[in-house]
Amino acid sequence: MIVIRHSYISVRPKGVKNGAAVKAARTLAIGAALGHIKYIQHRAGKDKEEKRRDVFTEREDSADPKVLREIVKDYSGRSVVVHKLTLAPEVRPNNPEEFTREVLSQVGAEKGVDLQWWAVVHRNTEHHHIHVVVLPKDANGRQVRFDKNDYQLMKKFGDDYLERTQYADCRSAELQREYKQKELQKQRQKDYERQRQERIMNGEELPYLHKKIVREQLEPYSEWIKKQPPDSKKSFEYNGEKYSKDDKLERLQGLRESIRNKTKKEDRLSKEDYKLLDKWIETKDRAQFSGELHRQFNNAEQAAVTAHKRANSPSACRYVHPMQQQMMKNPVMGLFFTVASLAAEVVRSIPLTEGQQTDEDRNNKKKKDKDRDLDNMG
Repeated sequence: MIVIRHSYISVRPKGVKNGAAVKAARTLAIGAALGHIKYIQHRAGKDKEEKRRDVFTEREDSADPKVLREIVKDYSGRSVVVHKLTLAPEVRPNNPEEFTREVLSQVGAEKGVDLQWWAVVHRNTEHHHIHVVVLPKDANGRQVRFDKNDYQLMKKFGDDYLERTQYADCRSAELQREYKQKELQKQRQKDYERQRQERIMNGEELPYLHKKIVREQLEPYSEWIKKQPPDSKKSFEYNGEKYSKDDKLERLQGLRESIRNKTKKEDRLSKEDYKLLDKWIETKDRAQFSGELHRQFNNAEQAAVTAHKRANSPSACRYVHPMQQQMMKNPVMGLFFTVASLAAEVVRSIPLTEGQQTDEDRNNKKKKDKDRDLDNMG
């Protein structure tokens, strides 16, 4: 992974028509550019020792910085005086000069310009880096500009170079980076739990009551949703996949977690899309706990009714003698008692009124017999 920093020193005479003002602004810009060149070449180390560093270019390992200073002094334009680039690779290149030349030459080829640049390697800090001064026009007089796409190209070309020349170092750096991220995540979790315990001790949070249920009671979802502004757009795309507010909560939360673990800015969402994602997640989360307290009361009541029925059922009151328990351990006797218990259940399920005649049945039978006798006499 490579960190790219870019800025420029410009005259910037916005809306100024006075020639004297433009000249003064140009003088200040040229002075700032010369100061930057002096800084990258003579920056003091940790012990404040003065050290002159070699300047290299695309073709020279030890170039004369006076050439660059003279070019800057002769600047007569009204825009960019110099571009300032900093290349800070995570893995220290064995040959930083070759690394810088390959990155800048490939970027220039992609942009279609022949860059003119001077560079200095800083080795007196914990993280070694390379300062590059790029002229505002290439060797053919074409204007030079850098944008976000160029930064991504520099990172790609730099990573490709290091992967090709120092593969083991790249893998080791990647493992160290992942380990640091995991440790940072663990520390954040510990801090969150510590702060939660402090809130519980101060009476600001109840440990046995879910804070989202409390939130629902303080501001019900039906009232909260009415206050929310409309979405700026209905969906967005990330890595070729489409996301919208109709997606499940787990999918949206998974996207947010994956984005949080990304270290490169190009792998993240735009601010607008990230705010939209957070809003969708909060809306679905609130909807999930809407009426939760009422549901819990109903579930508790239903559980109590079920427990009461189970406690008062005939099977719950049956007593098993210890001798019967010992006999049940015998496979044969266990089978006998099992069949006997099933037969008892079948007999218990037969209504007690079956096979018994009621008074109404007897009266109906007598009436039918009397009617049959009268028919026979007639």
